[in-house]
Amino acid sequence: MRRRLVVAVTPLLVLLLLGVLVPTAATIAERHTATLVSDRLADASRFSVLALTALTGGTALEADLARLRAELDEYAALYDTGVWFLDREQHVLHATGPGHPGSPPEAALPRLTGAMAGRLPPLERTVLPWDTAEEIVVTPVGRDSQVVAALVFAVPTDTVRARILRDWALLGGLFALVAALVIGAVGPMTRWILRPVTDLERSAAAVRSGDLGARAAPAGGPPELRHLAAGFNDMVEAVHRTIDRQQRFVADAAHQLRNPIASARLSVENLAPHLSERDPDARATYDDAVDDLDRMSSVVDGMLAATALRDRPAAVATVDGALGRRAAAWSAAARGAGMTFTADLADTATVVCEPTGGLAAVVDELVANACRLSDGRTLTVHGARRPEGGYRLVVADDGRGLDPAERRRATERFWRSPRDQNVPGTGLGLAIVAQVLDDSGGTLDLVPTPGGGLTAVVAVPPAASSPPGGVR
Repeated sequence: MRRRLVVAVTPLLVLLLLGVLVPTAATIAERHTATLVSDRLADASRFSVLALTALTGGTALEADLARLRAELDEYAALYDTGVWFLDREQHVLHATGPGHPGSPPEAALPRLTGAMAGRLPPLERTVLPWDTAEEIVVTPVGRDSQVVAALVFAVPTDTVRARILRDWALLGGLFALVAALVIGAVGPMTRWILRPVTDLERSAAAVRSGDLGARAAPAGGPPELRHLAAGFNDMVEAVHRTIDRQQRFVADAAHQLRNPIASARLSVENLAPHLSERDPDARATYDDAVDDLDRMSSVVDGMLAATALRDRPAAVATVDGALGRRAAAWSAAARGAGMTFTADLADTATVVCEPTGGLAAVVDELVANACRLSDGRTLTVHGARRPEGGYRLVVADDGRGLDPAERRRATERFWRSPRDQNVPGTGLGLAIVAQVLDDSGGTLDLVPTPGGGLTAVVAVPPAASSPPGGVR
């Protein structure tokens, strides 16, 4: 879970950092571009004053123009900048600069039109490291709206682009460091947050499998999760106490009832010698009383068996370790019922999560039911690993079977088929088996056997992890 959370959070953090990085990088480029243009506009303003003086200075016109051309040449050579001096009709009065033609670049023409109208053209672009085009700076020459000429500068951007690239590199390194620190902190932070969640999930799974002694660690993590773990522990403790009281009550009640029932049966049996052979009603009443007491005794025994079964915790084991040598006992039970027994268990090294009470107890009950109730000739137990994980056990007989309505009710507590009312039993066996399998994540399905009979299909889930004591 922690790994999935880190993988999910990391792109979001990267996007967040990029959302800050990109605007910051754009601001850096705009600032360097504005500084370049501002410096060149300051230079252009000084030359504009000199040009205006040269053009309107009267008798010293040629001398002023010569001085202006000399300074423009010197400036162009110093800054490797193309410079054009144009009159109002945009005729070139002077052009200088290494590698520049006699006419200003076409990009300057729209700006020249604005400059001749007395408007200072605004900054139209931002210099970027991969943009090698020169920056065009145009300034009018004149006073107020009386423009008599214009100056055009084609400023190289190599130095500015190098500064932008340097600042971007520093910015990228800073953000990479911040990103590394943030992403590095995600792992410990998620572990701190999710460790209580993982422990709580593990404890809930243990409780779900029947281990009511499992508890979540209340220490570690945010306060909300610590409170949640403490609340979970209190809830499980309350459920444990309630179930323990109920089971103890059932066990105590069953134990207390055994002696009165046995005493009542003994008293009823003592009446047998005193029954008159000529009174069939008395004999029938006697037989009914004995049957009722036998049934009550079976119910009490079933209640004790159910309590004992649920008191045993679920475990992780191999199929071979869970079933052991029970095949011999199943074969003996089948022979005692006059049935032919066959066992075919494959993949017994499969590790499964046993139901509460053990997998052997589940199969024992299904085999006992088939022997007592099926009235069949053959009994088969076979098992194999399921493709999706876990194990599948099948107990099949060729006896009378159950109709669809009876199969639906067969796992209800105390339900018995009408034709089996005189057969010893409590009607709790299948109900207990279905319940413990469901508690452990398994299933019990009753289906008809092809050709007649009943087939019980048991599916037990794979073991998610080994118990503290290891795998049996």
